[in-house]
Amino acid sequence: MDFLTIGILSLGVLLGVVLLGCPVGLAMIIVGFGGFAAMIGTSPALSVLETAAWETATNYSFTIVPLFMLMGNLISESGMARDLFRASERVTRGWSGGIAAAGVTASAAFSTISGSSLATAATITRVAYPEMMARGYDQRLAAGSLAAGGTLGIMIPPSIALLLYALITEQSVGKMFLAGILPGLLAYSLYMITILIVSRFWTTGDNSGLGEETSLGKALRLFVPTFVLFGLVMGGLYGGFFTPTEAGGAGALFALVYAMWRGIGRDGLMRALRNTVAATAGIFLILIGAEVYGFVVSTSQISFALSDYMRNSGLEPWQVLALILAFYIVLGCFMESLAMILLTIPIFFPVVVEAGYDPIWFGIIAVVTVELGLITPPVGMNLFMVKSSAPDLEQRSIMIGVLPFVVSDIIRLGLLIAFPAIALTLT
Repeated sequence: MDFLTIGILSLGVLLGVVLLGCPVGLAMIIVGFGGFAAMIGTSPALSVLETAAWETATNYSFTIVPLFMLMGNLISESGMARDLFRASERVTRGWSGGIAAAGVTASAAFSTISGSSLATAATITRVAYPEMMARGYDQRLAAGSLAAGGTLGIMIPPSIALLLYALITEQSVGKMFLAGILPGLLAYSLYMITILIVSRFWTTGDNSGLGEETSLGKALRLFVPTFVLFGLVMGGLYGGFFTPTEAGGAGALFALVYAMWRGIGRDGLMRALRNTVAATAGIFLILIGAEVYGFVVSTSQISFALSDYMRNSGLEPWQVLALILAFYIVLGCFMESLAMILLTIPIFFPVVVEAGYDPIWFGIIAVVTVELGLITPPVGMNLFMVKSSAPDLEQRSIMIGVLPFVVSDIIRLGLLIAFPAIALTLT
């Protein structure tokens, strides 16, 4: 059996194993080892396992991952999410669907320090959902807005997804982060418009203030720590004061000082550290798996074969892009965002570059499409995250509620494809 056939079969086996529920990192390690052993031999495959684990764990560039994870977890434990929601509610008070709009606004703000879609969706749902239900909101509007708002976590920088895309494709981390700002703001704007529209049809109940009255000025001051942290990381990167790893370290230090100032306590600090270790271990398992499976991809030359096929098929570049994005949308229904990116980018990136697309622009398009997959019914990952954070929600309400926001994301994707400058202007 030739190498290309083994590579194609291994990809099919990998997708099948993942769909059966095997963790993506472990699946890539097992299938990657088996595929490489079938092509080259067992002894070289064992050497690959050793070198992939060591090189990934000791790669200085990847030290930024636990730093950003620690930053987000410290801020989450500090109670900032509740502050952001209260401040957002004060700003959107009196709007049609104002509390749902506050949830999306808090998600956007929290995204600047979280970098994870699932973490953002879970954190803000726990804060905002009880308030919406207490004021008679339709479950569909509550669930849809919170699931969609969570997707901002992997677009608005600092984003773990954009970070890993930059590292594995050897693009500038700073440019990738800058490229994500305008698409993230576009998503936020479209979500707010969507809420204003659907709130005309779905009950929003009582949109009066929550609890004690807070002045607008005091509410706006609650956003200051978020803006300072965002400015520290992005300003340091863009101004050339920090390398990406140094920016992560500075952000984590600021988050630690802020959390201690807010009285995080020993238990909260330990929870933040445990969550950071657990999340980092999961990401590094996927990174190691991607490195192992990468040997199968490179040896079998799947990417080159795919490029040749696309070139000889007569497909236009936009048709190639459409096929790739359709694959992302389907895969996003079953797989977490980081796993999708690490699994597919080594295969698709050479094809996209050969088709003439800007690599930074494609990174944004890929992440936006992954976001879309995360909220596409029936099995988008964010839908399950919202359900787990609000157990009384009906699954049917979540699926129906998210549909207007899916339409919103499709519009955004179309705008980014039609007008690449939206993503590239700041870079």
